[in-house]
Amino acid sequence: MSWALSPERVRQKLQALSWEPQVNFERVPGLEGRQLRQAAVLAPLTQVGGELHLVFTERPSTMREHSGEVAFPGGRRDPEDRRLRDTALREAHEEIGLMPEDVRLYGSLVRMPTISGYEVTTFVGEFAHPYELNPNPGEIEEMFLVPLAHLADPACQRVEQRSWDGVAYDLHFYDVAGHTIWGATGYMVSVLLDFLAGRPLDQGRWTRE
Repeated sequence: MSWALSPERVRQKLQALSWEPQVNFERVPGLEGRQLRQAAVLAPLTQVGGELHLVFTERPSTMREHSGEVAFPGGRRDPEDRRLRDTALREAHEEIGLMPEDVRLYGSLVRMPTISGYEVTTFVGEFAHPYELNPNPGEIEEMFLVPLAHLADPACQRVEQRSWDGVAYDLHFYDVAGHTIWGATGYMVSVLLDFLAGRPLDQGRWTRE
């Protein structure tokens, strides 16, 4: 693990987050005028030994949306959720048994649209290890932890260009623990790693071909 990803250094960087996302795709070619449903996810960090890990979930193949995909715990905003961060914490509790009061919430990382019709806001939080997480079998097929240092290793990363409705964008892939993290979650991971490394953040991923 590099010094830049030491738990102390990562926490120091995350304290600079606010409730306004670091990356916000307010206008996206191809989605103008489309009514997007609000959703939020939690990127949960926990320290195991001397390293910080991210918690990921794999959706069951029986789910109507995003079946079989690797994702952070999260979902659509409910009417009783006062703020989007409340949505992220509630969903993390419902999906993996993480109590909201046990999460140190740093702030917001990304707000982005998805092809499935959602505007998803990512929040980053941390909980203490050990912790008894209880994945909901109705929503989670598998839960696994990945060290940040492993995600930052170029050997597990690749980027492919795709297009949708005349819009070109980069798709980020991470091959870890027998899983492939990609899509919206892959992009969230890429922004988190760029933020922690102090690299310029991608504000123009969506461009007309």
